[in-house]
Amino acid sequence: MTLPSRLLSRSIVLTRLPSLACASNHDRQYSRSGEREERRYGRTNWRRCAAMGSPVLALSWMVTLKDFLGVEKIEMDKDPVKDKIKQSWLHRKYGAYDKAVEVLHDALNEANERKEAMAVTRVIDELANTYYQKGDWAEAERCFRDTIQRMVSLHGTKDSDPVFIGISLKLADLLAKRGEVDNAETGLTHCLRKQMKTVDAHLAKNSVARGAMVEDRHPVDTRGATHSDPLALFGMCLDAFAHFLVTYRDESRLDEADEYMGEVLKISYQIYGSRTAHSVHMASNFGTMCVIKNRFPLAVKYLSYAVERAAHMDECAPILPSLYCSYAEALFHSDRKEEALQWARRALSLTRSADEKTRKHVSTFLAQIEKETGRGKRFYFF
Repeated sequence: MTLPSRLLSRSIVLTRLPSLACASNHDRQYSRSGEREERRYGRTNWRRCAAMGSPVLALSWMVTLKDFLGVEKIEMDKDPVKDKIKQSWLHRKYGAYDKAVEVLHDALNEANERKEAMAVTRVIDELANTYYQKGDWAEAERCFRDTIQRMVSLHGTKDSDPVFIGISLKLADLLAKRGEVDNAETGLTHCLRKQMKTVDAHLAKNSVARGAMVEDRHPVDTRGATHSDPLALFGMCLDAFAHFLVTYRDESRLDEADEYMGEVLKISYQIYGSRTAHSVHMASNFGTMCVIKNRFPLAVKYLSYAVERAAHMDECAPILPSLYCSYAEALFHSDRKEEALQWARRALSLTRSADEKTRKHVSTFLAQIEKETGRGKRFYFF
């Protein structure tokens, strides 16, 4: 069920991303940058930022995909169904999932009474996302399937539509969680192939036809969402597939996961540029998942990429202690214990103004590394 390298190389015409082999760069910069970095971030009010998040919910890719359902963003008005949907967003933002579900069921009843098919579909999709974030996989799957069925039968949605692909990515994740790994990969492959064709056609129309010599360095700056949306969704497909392979498949598929994640970062570069917090978060999430799944060489590669860039971005300041700890663990399990110790100490030095929970967490992690350094025993941060 793999997608051969030749398909990806034939599909994407993207700007080349600088090499990910950047560990040596920070090794050289460590001594001269540590003091500067502490001055930059020492007064920051640190908060613990989870390195992990569901890759399928990484909606930072979907910059302008119209609420992920292909419809315009809801503006403030007096429509009660729309207002209830907005209320549910606020409840989800603060983790009040049961309250969000209650509000959405009220909205669903009202949409049904008004016999507005698209509004009903929209509310069901919001319910699906709420259950997904809550961790109620059975209800999330039921609502996602209802949404797809309605989109196809009532609204004429095709299986290549961004709506269909976006929901299919989440369904694939749910299938994998309950052990239907092969079916999940079938779904992911479908999404990737369909969106690959869309990107091919999109680039042929908007890039190749104009001639390579007159192309903008970052076309999204001049052409906006119409250029970035197909690439963003393709990036989501690749990111979801890469995480799936690392999480559910054996080591024989790691090269494939590496290839897909490399394409994700190329797309991020194409849309956002080379020095962006977006690519840092994508690389950090993937690298951390590799640590959790004991894929340490791959973890070092992507966490190294994230570490080198995050240190120079103010917006990445809150995640630096967590990122450095993840990188330290990857180094430790790659027989680079002294380097791991340096990065763990560096993480602790950045928590002086952090909350107590973060300071304790990083301090405990450093103590574990100091205890294990030179003895070769395994420790666990996650």
